[in-house]
Amino acid sequence: MASPGLDLCLATCESAWLSTRTIALESSIYGRLAALKRDGESFSKVIDRLLSEVADAHTGRDILRGLEGFSRLTESDADRFLAVVAEIRNSERRE
Repeated sequence: MASPGLDLCLATCESAWLSTRTIALESSIYGRLAALKRDGESFSKVIDRLLSEVADAHTGRDILRGLEGFSRLTESDADRFLAVVAEIRNSERRE
């Protein structure tokens, strides 16, 4: 669920079976994905490519190389990320 004040974009992703799913992205994340898109590449393909690069990593160096195209998180984004992680961990403990 989105927090109030977050600027969200909707993106449609295609699965291997050609069905689609709609996901919400913050505008800043959409912009970062758009910047990483290659000519003629769909958003589904860019996400798949990036996930494959990280999944195929075998060492810390491989992981860092896979992240080279990403800009650093702002302090605000890092704080929001950590808050979401803490919220998920707390909800898992309650279950």
